[in-house]
Amino acid sequence: MKGLFRGLATTLSTAFRRPVTLQFPEVKHELPVRQRSFPVLTWDFDHEEPFCTGCMVCVRNCPVECMTAVMQDNPKYPLGQSNRRKIIEKFWIDYGRCMRCNICVEVCNFEAIVMDNTWGGHEHSAFDRRDLHKDLDDLTRASREGRLPAPFRPIDALEASVARLEGKEAPEPGMKGARPEARQAQFERIAAGQGAGIQEREPEPGALKAAAAAAGAGADEELAGLSEKKLRAKRMRAEKEARELAIAEGRDPEAAVAEARKAFEASVSGGGAPRAAAGPAPAAAGAKGDPNSPSKLRARRMRAEREAREKAIAEGRDPEAAVEEARAAFEASLGGAPAAAPGAAAAPAAADGDAPSDKKLRAKRMREEREARDKAIAEGADPEAAVAEVRAKWGVQ
Repeated sequence: MKGLFRGLATTLSTAFRRPVTLQFPEVKHELPVRQRSFPVLTWDFDHEEPFCTGCMVCVRNCPVECMTAVMQDNPKYPLGQSNRRKIIEKFWIDYGRCMRCNICVEVCNFEAIVMDNTWGGHEHSAFDRRDLHKDLDDLTRASREGRLPAPFRPIDALEASVARLEGKEAPEPGMKGARPEARQAQFERIAAGQGAGIQEREPEPGALKAAAAAAGAGADEELAGLSEKKLRAKRMRAEKEARELAIAEGRDPEAAVAEARKAFEASVSGGGAPRAAAGPAPAAAGAKGDPNSPSKLRARRMRAEREAREKAIAEGRDPEAAVEEARAAFEASLGGAPAAAPGAAAAPAAADGDAPSDKKLRAKRMREEREARDKAIAEGADPEAAVAEVRAKWGVQ
């Protein structure tokens, strides 16, 4: 009898316990500052450039070899706008291979890389693992947008613990130049008309003239080999920066965006015409950046075949026949030439700008549902009704 009552007491005690589950992703646990998701690069707001110098220490010490970096001479050094003689030009991290060991953070000499300790560092799900290859723009975005409020390095915590045990004053936390406070200080400099970066010293003789000449000569060359998608991304980034600058200076943001768009189109076409009217710039066959090089044509053909195969499987048709049709359509779009032939002018059916696949449409719909749910919860409305409206708009029951 005593055991029976003891069991009932245990059962009843669980009924009055606080719940331990959360309605993720509407509600999220507060993450500790020591947690780590994936590595990101930090941004130096005082000099408007990454902290990374491309020294390759993290690349050499990575146990899974998921990092690749390219170093270049820093163009801001002769202008006196930076004290870094070298700067990173390109940086890639394959998040699909990264094991989040934190070694890259521990060996970095310049406070240039840190493990993202926010929820944004965890939410990198993708349909294709190739989308987990992050470039320099992706890796610096979290820091540039001020989404790293407390970047953490183990050495900082160790030094603080030692100072506390020895009765000394705790040292200042690391990565001060990459924190949101530095970003706010940059906005204040811009509002005061001092520019985004700090002028460290006088420019070297002839540096300004050489920089202007190089910028004028290299602008068209830089944009010539870019795809329509990358050109659009560059234009949107320029418009965003113009909007932020106009807001900080108290000007009309829409007028600033229009000016930035006009200036970008002029730099692309040479006369202010839209990119679509100018057409792609010619490039040597097989050259770096050539949109019709053999490797890129082969990649577009394989993408078209893969999408045709997936669509055929989803519709219950013969996937091999669908692949043959896609290959024939691709070669026909190139004028009958083999898919790997250089210098072809036309693009395949799966090129950028065509209708998105069913998988991408589903992802877009799910993203809109999630945003509608978040907005409804924030406004105190019914989240299920908001999701139902989005599904009705997409024609989904």
